[in-house]
Amino acid sequence: MRLPCELVQDILPLYVEEDVNPKTRDLVEKHLEECGSCQDFLRELKNEEPVLDNIPENLPEPDTFKKWLKRLRIGAVVGLIALILAAVGIGVVGYKAGTVAEKETISTRDVVKVLKKAGLSLKASQSPVVDPSECILGDVQPKVYGLDEEGLGQLYIYEFDSTLGRRNVLEGIKNMEDDPFARSQIPSVAYAAKNMVIIVVLNISEENWQSDYGKIAPITQTLGKTIFHDLNQGEKWVLYGDGKHWEAKLVVSAYEEWWTGEDGYKKFKFYMTKTPLVKYKGNPEEIKDINYSFEYLTGKSTMAGEEYHQGNFDEEQTSFYNGSPLYWGIYGGTTHTIDKNETGKFSVQWSGEEESFELTLQEP
Repeated sequence: MRLPCELVQDILPLYVEEDVNPKTRDLVEKHLEECGSCQDFLRELKNEEPVLDNIPENLPEPDTFKKWLKRLRIGAVVGLIALILAAVGIGVVGYKAGTVAEKETISTRDVVKVLKKAGLSLKASQSPVVDPSECILGDVQPKVYGLDEEGLGQLYIYEFDSTLGRRNVLEGIKNMEDDPFARSQIPSVAYAAKNMVIIVVLNISEENWQSDYGKIAPITQTLGKTIFHDLNQGEKWVLYGDGKHWEAKLVVSAYEEWWTGEDGYKKFKFYMTKTPLVKYKGNPEEIKDINYSFEYLTGKSTMAGEEYHQGNFDEEQTSFYNGSPLYWGIYGGTTHTIDKNETGKFSVQWSGEEESFELTLQEP
């Protein structure tokens, strides 16, 4: 029995991602042997350069089956419907939940889909700020997309064969001269996610910097947040402590990166940033000769005088969404994981007084 084209086209996005079971795959492939229109649809899905305005989002909804069941004889579909419902049901859950999280390597299409769900509608750029042929990393040439209608921001997406391949290329970028964007003196910031490098390039003149950056900043913030949480599966948590004179917070953001090494073994690094915040309960103008420190895990950070800030204690901390210059290698990491329930310590000396207390995980 021949499957309806509309059902097959609903399943094809899962088929391309290899997210269907073998029986469903066989049924789809048998249909494709005989159906030219579904073959064309499959070729569009597999196209390396996605047509962003036409990425299929029509995954099966409950009413899909009602529509095509009416066209088939009930006796002929009893066995088939159980198979299709089971296969598609499992596939849709995995697809909609974000199979990106489970993959060691992802594609440009995966990145585009995730960003689109975050509200960023990318469009292929016809006038890149930097010619893609002049900013090749390793042997990978980027695909370039516009981030906004005014052309203030562009996204350069590099798709490497593996996370190891991406890491090897970035480790070879030692300074500004090795960074094609810094070398061109064009403002840029880079992110890494699995086997991908994603670079934001700002097309902003110096005279219009303040006004234009105010327009593009919310978009780049959404981008960084989406890469951190949805592509790298990052977590953010807060350690908090309260004393007689002071309150202290340590905002921690972290994620693990896994890859297969050249020896065939799985390897990982743990990336973490820590943002220290303090708040004095008295009059800040009375503070003199201050120095304070945060201890957490194996690290201790000490600050003094001019590094003290009173005003941002209760603001949401988003600095870890900002990426980094490409020649920094994007991130630095360690080879150990942590228990976020582990406690920290805050100590402060000011105006001849001192105080210290424990920092513990603050519940959301």
